[in-house]
Amino acid sequence: MDNPRVNQYVVTGAARRGGAAIVRSLHDAGYRVILHCRASSQVEADSLCHTLNAQRPDSVQLWVEDLCNPFPPPFFCADIDGIVANASDFSPTHLDNYEEHLERDLGSHLYGHLRLIRQCRDSLVKRQGAIVAIGDIHFHRPASGYLTYHIAKNALMAAMQALAVELAPQVRVNTVLPGHFDWPHKSRAFAEENQQRILQAVPLKRLGQFDELACAVRFLLCEATFTTGSFLTVDGGLSLHIEG
Repeated sequence: MDNPRVNQYVVTGAARRGGAAIVRSLHDAGYRVILHCRASSQVEADSLCHTLNAQRPDSVQLWVEDLCNPFPPPFFCADIDGIVANASDFSPTHLDNYEEHLERDLGSHLYGHLRLIRQCRDSLVKRQGAIVAIGDIHFHRPASGYLTYHIAKNALMAAMQALAVELAPQVRVNTVLPGHFDWPHKSRAFAEENQQRILQAVPLKRLGQFDELACAVRFLLCEATFTTGSFLTVDGGLSLHIEG
């Protein structure tokens, strides 16, 4: 008797941090995973693939691609149940230098994910699949000095709302809004003095763990079968103090 088919999900920007945690969470649940990274992160991605495939052979495959540039349909596009749009760039930008960064940020956050969704649409529709994007709790009150990041991230979130309507009823589309799970490296917005201020504003008084983010993503991707067009905030309560 043939073995039953196991659902397969692709996670973009999955070599480290939250993306890697999402891959591990889906893998732990018994799913097959496509781990996406760009070339600069391939060493870390290869290591994660090797570790997970040692636990369960042929359960994780690597897809190396720069989402900022046009790319051909990936090898898995006809056999995919869901997409986690996690890939992101977080670099300081402002009005005086936005031209140098805007297309790059829109490429990594928005254009690449829209291209991937379009390439995988037939499979997603056939399999009644799901899309989960990683947004940002600061969409109402953006951090100073990250102009093009916030433009691109908000564009992604708006696109997910529109796609929730366009792809219904076959495909569910939702967004997770994470708070602070680890301080981004070399980020002046999260210098030591700002870290303490932010933690004081978090009702749960701690950073999140990446496996807590992954749990929320897996819920929306695999379990929340009557949920689409929604935002799920996972921030320890921080948004209670920043919305308005």
